[in-house]
Amino acid sequence: MEGATRAALAALAASLPLEPGSVDQITFLGSGWTVGLAQEAALKCREAAQFWTEAYPAMEYRHGPLSIAQPGRAVWPFGSLPPGLSEQIVATGATLADTSGLEPMAALVLAQRFAAAEAERRGLDPDQPRNLTRSVVLPPGQLTP
Repeated sequence: MEGATRAALAALAASLPLEPGSVDQITFLGSGWTVGLAQEAALKCREAAQFWTEAYPAMEYRHGPLSIAQPGRAVWPFGSLPPGLSEQIVATGATLADTSGLEPMAALVLAQRFAAAEAERRGLDPDQPRNLTRSVVLPPGQLTP
């Protein structure tokens, strides 16, 4: 637990890898268990900041999503990327967010900080996402198969 606490504190103190307002779109990438982190980061940016994001497994990024990479867009990896993918991303003119110094869970803290900062830049309240409620109420029996 101490390692996770240290990593989270480092993420709170770290500079954001992307400046709010510096890009029009972010694609979050993960590998293995970090695909879920990429999906959560994308969701937080969409909810809090109404900012367009996508999330993919890193190996799938080469099979189509790379085609939208260009200046004004960014790729934010959770963990290391497959060999050669960083170079392919940079060659498109897209920005590659550098979170390499952080453990992937701590990098999620940075993504959430980015989402809040982007929301505030847009004049939105990141704690009150548009059209969303704080809890989901399911009818009785909905959770059983």
